[in-house]
Amino acid sequence: WETSCEKMPRVQRRSGSVDGACTPAEEYMSSLGYSEAEINKAKSRYGQRFSPDVTSKIKPFCRFFSDLGMNDVEICKLVMNYPMVFRWSLETNLKPVVKWLSAMGMNDMQVAKTIGKFPTLLGFSLEENLKPTVQWLVALGMSETQVGKAIL
Repeated sequence: WETSCEKMPRVQRRSGSVDGACTPAEEYMSSLGYSEAEINKAKSRYGQRFSPDVTSKIKPFCRFFSDLGMNDVEICKLVMNYPMVFRWSLETNLKPVVKWLSAMGMNDMQVAKTIGKFPTLLGFSLEENLKPTVQWLVALGMSETQVGKAIL
């Protein structure tokens, strides 16, 4: 994932920054090939200075999504549309939701497709939102497999 991206030019200054300098997150995303417009879109949706840690957030998250089967374009789309994903914990939020979706009968590609369509799922609490919703649908007569297919 990083090898092809290391060839991309690195940006030293970014218009729209308070001091004209890139945050490490902006610089890294630029090195991955994100355009200035895409980075500005992510910054505006992030809601504060866009500065998730490159080593502990951006790289592991992108690797995680890539391992699920998402390609660079899908990961870029996810980040541009829902950069808040970097505010969550990979271990506490993302992995449990992915594991739960898999337990509902989805394979990795289906999980990746679902996350791509509905990235907000990653921010929902399993215990307070997702599981009770599925339990309610099951109580209405749907199987967990049917619920999983409905999500797709």
